[in-house]
Amino acid sequence: MMRHLTQKQRERKAQFMRFSKDHVVEQASAWERAEGVPRKVIDACARAGYLGMTVPAIYGGMGCDMVTYGLLNEAIGGASVSLSGLFNVHTMVSQTVLKWGNDEQKQRWLPSLADGRLLGAFALTEPEAGSDLQAMTTQYVAHGDDFLVTGVKQWITFAAAADVFVVFGKLDGAPIAALVEKDTPGLKVVPVRDMLGFRAAHLARLELNECRVPALNVLGRPGFALSHIAPYALDYGRISVALAALGMLRASLEICGRYSLERETFASRLIEHGTISALITDMGVDLEAARLLCHDACDARDKGLPDAAEKIMIAKYFTTRSAAFHVSHAIQIMGASGCNEAFPLARFYRDAKTMEIIEGSTQIHQLLLGRRFAQRQKTKNLSAPLANSGRKTYGAK
Repeated sequence: MMRHLTQKQRERKAQFMRFSKDHVVEQASAWERAEGVPRKVIDACARAGYLGMTVPAIYGGMGCDMVTYGLLNEAIGGASVSLSGLFNVHTMVSQTVLKWGNDEQKQRWLPSLADGRLLGAFALTEPEAGSDLQAMTTQYVAHGDDFLVTGVKQWITFAAAADVFVVFGKLDGAPIAALVEKDTPGLKVVPVRDMLGFRAAHLARLELNECRVPALNVLGRPGFALSHIAPYALDYGRISVALAALGMLRASLEICGRYSLERETFASRLIEHGTISALITDMGVDLEAARLLCHDACDARDKGLPDAAEKIMIAKYFTTRSAAFHVSHAIQIMGASGCNEAFPLARFYRDAKTMEIIEGSTQIHQLLLGRRFAQRQKTKNLSAPLANSGRKTYGAK
């Protein structure tokens, strides 16, 4: 896949991998036990410019393309998907402001988001409104030149460390989104602990009780929040998840691949056993396929292709499922060693299941993609036996 990258992208990838090795690999398991990425690591990410990866240079960001953003998530995801969750939600916030904010909002928020003075989190999910966003109950009520916001947001990644949130709700039934600062009176941030995966991702519950939010903080206009703002941001979130899962899959293959070459059982190396070789073959092939899908999705997003959102969903669907499937096999290859915290596979095993749920579950992707794939067949010229009869099937007498 390196041949599809520009020289600058290759250099960036090498930089990201060095950062991961120096700041993440050896510490990631400790972060999971402590249930939080240390602030000094977040600050290191900020100094490296990673929190402003996709923000234009005029606002203090790096102005990187989506492929480069994906390479960052892959490099970090191969060591800690909890840390990759920071890039996920923070980028969703900055891109939401960049796309839907007015000039005043961009000037106010983007420089601080780009250099890490402010951390952003994306508050969309509610206890009873996960995939079904229309079931959202958070309410915005007009109050002079402000809004009073009341509701609960749940499972919000990096909310316990964030300074500002994009909070979705409804105003007289119309979906709306606005920036809410953490010190807003009436806002309570409750850390969520003891999760299956993403343990170091500073998950939290937001409890809003008549939080006074200036009308100047509203992004876009009422009615557009779920049809335009959320889907646009979710493209960035899904790319982050897909590429982080790709990094996890790559790291799993590296670990069990080396182990299979070194470990001997029954007077031969593990790799010489047919069943082990088959597992590693499938892992390697799916890794290559996932990498192609992920980079194709990123490239489509960079080029603004009309099917970019669909390609992103395909990449997220395939890569997260592959990671969950093959991490399990990587542990099987390594036996008890794979269950030991000396290797990250046990952590990957927990995280991989989480990756199949966040930014649209596997089942939601099946619902959306299945319908699209089926409807697409209407425009194709089918072979005569099927086209001429809705009842006959191939081979029917």
